[in-house]
Amino acid sequence: MLVVLDKKDSTMSGVIQDSTGTELSKIDKIEVKGDKVIVYFTTQGYDVNLEMNKKDDNHVTGSMMGMFDAEGERVKAR
Repeated sequence: MLVVLDKKDSTMSGVIQDSTGTELSKIDKIEVKGDKVIVYFTTQGYDVNLEMNKKDDNHVTGSMMGMFDAEGERVKAR
């Protein structure tokens, strides 16, 4: 799963994509609190939240729905 975030001025938006780049869902809400970002989206009829905590400049750790561990790596746009 790819979380694609875009920041324009002070507003953030984004989408959730599968590994082929196909959009699965638009992100409904994004909360930024220090080094933590929480994204909210709906997929397969479920409201989902994904919390991502900055580990270093290119990696995050976190939790999906408070039940599943999550890890992420920055992928720069091509």
